[in-house]
Amino acid sequence: MYATSMADAHVLATSIRNYVADVNDIEIILAPPAIWLSEIAQILGKSEKTKLAAQNMFYESEGAYTGETSPLMVKEIANYVIVGHSERREHFDETNLEVNEKVIAALKAGLIPIICVGEKTKGSTIGQPLKELQEALDHIPKKHYQNIIVAYEPIWAVGTGENAEPDYVAKVATKLREIVNIHTPILYGGSVSSKNVGGYADRPEIDGVLVGGASVRAAEFVKICKIWSDIKSLHPRPEENK
Repeated sequence: MYATSMADAHVLATSIRNYVADVNDIEIILAPPAIWLSEIAQILGKSEKTKLAAQNMFYESEGAYTGETSPLMVKEIANYVIVGHSERREHFDETNLEVNEKVIAALKAGLIPIICVGEKTKGSTIGQPLKELQEALDHIPKKHYQNIIVAYEPIWAVGTGENAEPDYVAKVATKLREIVNIHTPILYGGSVSSKNVGGYADRPEIDGVLVGGASVRAAEFVKICKIWSDIKSLHPRPEENK
């Protein structure tokens, strides 16, 4: 909730759309505030490279829930939805059960949920993100795991300027992948910038990044995209053994 005017959102989305035109082999997902999803969709047009995500949604398809956005509403405009972001958990007391209900609703509506998990304290065990992911996937058949994205965002790194070390993130990603499968993309989020993104791109265990504050600065965000594209083209993700 930083680009607080329609003009700012318009300029940001237009700049990103134009500047990533020559960036290859990556998918870019923009997640503007819900009130501007329709406008940004028009700016992006039918771009195959740049997709849209909602920052949040409710788990009911319709009803007397004033102020909420249903998965069917999101599906009209976007392909993805972020669920369980650390700020939703902290400021709105969102529980693992609610995240699970949102994941189920998103999949039912044909959306791809981006499930955020992460521990609160630096140096703590990774039990919390593993538990959050397991509970987020409760009652969901494994055949749907290829239709979700997992974003590991250690809460101590979100918005602090202190990013987690790539080697550590790779180890966590490996553990998270044991819960899902090889086809489930796993992202890292937490003070990602053009100065540190290369370390994550170098690791085959990490499939992408969930960019926070840097995403509202077009030049910085595009630089992150280009660095990721350049490095991943040299180090493609290993495929599952046939």
